[in-house]
Amino acid sequence: MEIRGSAEDYDPRRDDTASKTVIGNAEIMKYGDTNIFDILKRAPGVTVIGNSIRMRGLGGNYTQILVNGERPPPGFSLDNLPPEQIERIEVIRAGTAEHSMQAIAGTINIVLKKVVAKAQRDVRINTSYSDQQRNLFVAGTLADRAGNLSWFANPVMGRFLMDSAGEGLDRFIDPAGQVTKLRDYTRASTGDNTFVGFSPRLNWKLPDDGQLNASAFISGNRNEFNNASAYVYRTGSFNRIDYADVTTQNAGRSRNAQGELNWVTKLAGGKLDAKLSASSRSSTQTMRSRSVTADRAIRYRNDSDTEEDSTTWSTTGKYTRTLFEGHALATGWEYNRQRNDDDVLRIQGRLGSEPAPVRERFEPVVARYAAYAQDEWNVTKDWSMYFGARWEAIRTDSVGTGLPSTRSKSHVLSPVAQTLFKFPDKSGRQLRAALTRTYKAPNLQQLTGRRFYAEENSLFTPDGGGNPDLQPELANGIDLTYEHFWAPGAVFSVGTSQRRIRDYIRTLLRQEADGRWIWRPVNSGNATVRTLDVELKFPLKAVMKEAPGIDLRAGLNRNWSKVDGVPGPDNRLDEQIPLTATLGIDYKGGAHSGGASLAYRGGGPLRVSAEQYRRQFLRRDLEAYWLWKFTPQYQLRVTASNILGEDSHEYQRYVTAAGAEENVGRRPESARISANLELKF
Repeated sequence: MEIRGSAEDYDPRRDDTASKTVIGNAEIMKYGDTNIFDILKRAPGVTVIGNSIRMRGLGGNYTQILVNGERPPPGFSLDNLPPEQIERIEVIRAGTAEHSMQAIAGTINIVLKKVVAKAQRDVRINTSYSDQQRNLFVAGTLADRAGNLSWFANPVMGRFLMDSAGEGLDRFIDPAGQVTKLRDYTRASTGDNTFVGFSPRLNWKLPDDGQLNASAFISGNRNEFNNASAYVYRTGSFNRIDYADVTTQNAGRSRNAQGELNWVTKLAGGKLDAKLSASSRSSTQTMRSRSVTADRAIRYRNDSDTEEDSTTWSTTGKYTRTLFEGHALATGWEYNRQRNDDDVLRIQGRLGSEPAPVRERFEPVVARYAAYAQDEWNVTKDWSMYFGARWEAIRTDSVGTGLPSTRSKSHVLSPVAQTLFKFPDKSGRQLRAALTRTYKAPNLQQLTGRRFYAEENSLFTPDGGGNPDLQPELANGIDLTYEHFWAPGAVFSVGTSQRRIRDYIRTLLRQEADGRWIWRPVNSGNATVRTLDVELKFPLKAVMKEAPGIDLRAGLNRNWSKVDGVPGPDNRLDEQIPLTATLGIDYKGGAHSGGASLAYRGGGPLRVSAEQYRRQFLRRDLEAYWLWKFTPQYQLRVTASNILGEDSHEYQRYVTAAGAEENVGRRPESARISANLELKF
């Protein structure tokens, strides 16, 4: 008897009970994308805005980003992660016990390669240009194996140059509708960022399918940014001192080091996968700021020197085995501890006087620990169920100069249940459902009592502060999805979901007794998020057998939200995009490949609080690429993005009994051309 099978017969999106889309290495490399952000632009239900990755249209860290199932250490940048290092990307729509439940919108898990299948030697050179920025990125790969040992080394280096401008106006309108304050402003920013990095990995195959893996990441960064703002006052006075010119210079250096040991072995009839990792980051940052009035009579200095040191260590583990027929059981643990030491020297005051330097020290410590269990049960050949529960806790201790010691503790128990039912007769049609409890914990800056002072304190440039009494946002959710895999490589899906959020965290703007404006985060009641997702993807051969190698894709994401504590209308969650739509076409044939995509993001008014308003502006991004494989060893990819050259806009409004203050801004942007040359040896 002969049994034939292939890994191609298994599709995690189609066959796994837990709802997720897996982008494998072959798909990652198929179109010659040069970074993870370009790869995720094709992922269903994912919106990429610059270097921000979002699901369900939600910003503000509602989408969890993991690397190898863990949160990246401080200083880790996805910009520096070459696609060749990635084994797969998991887009997880509903929470799973295996990963942290800090995923109200969803989770993006980037899994890096451990085992080298064949020798690899290559160099990749990437450069891009627009009116606002110029980049150069060089990376190389050296990988091979000998017997049970394989290794992988990846050096990277790059330089980023930025030169952008902006303009806008601030105005105050009294209750009678008269503009009593008006000023125009222009802003210019330049920047220079240089980085180097090195990522080695080793893998040893052990008896009985065991593995021992060691990996490291070392990087260094140097940056300098300059900003200049010029104000022309048309009507009235905005501050106690109306500065006409404000210049700021920032320069910094940072060093990062991370190491990880991973052991995989058989244990008591199952498999244990345990990891131990540690990381360290140190940085220095200097700021020199000068504010000058129009007559040059008053000049104000705001200088600071900051030294930051951060150490993190963590351990995670997962044990899996089959106890009963049709059951795949898993349990695991996670512990993470991060300590920061920040030393700040500030000098503030008018030039001509002798302001005394002020030294401040902040020492926050964050500990996270979790335990979980899950079971995937194949009830029948067409019906499977997933049950899990995860307990997570976070403790934050903060000590700072002139601040009381604070401690914040919270814990969440998150049950989750998912089910998958496949219609009989291999029709390719199936239904999914999920019930989840996820959460979003406040970050370190939100919890500490440290205050950040704005030089020109106003409604739109306030101070920043924390709130040690913040509690996590808790979300009970339900997801329903219909999928139809109607041809090889073709899928149509439509899904809907709801998240009911408790203790929603809003950042509110308030004026204190001394007249200074300050942002502070607070828990402010409940919020509701609803989504509708539609996806269609298929190769043209699915409808025309003699068609060329063309893939078509389209997606629509409609998002709604409502914050109960904010009067309507337009009381949506801050930063949520109400509508995204994408159309894409990719062609692959012989030595040449190419494609294009059009992404549309809707906008509209947004009410943050009873007094605060913003507007999100619609945007259309057109992108196209062309890939030429000269030989199997050499290829060139050219990409044009923001072909329509759309600018960025912003609008804010704050209303009080005395009137309304508005800020309108525009930042010009242009098309960007990038080229990536890959050389294999």
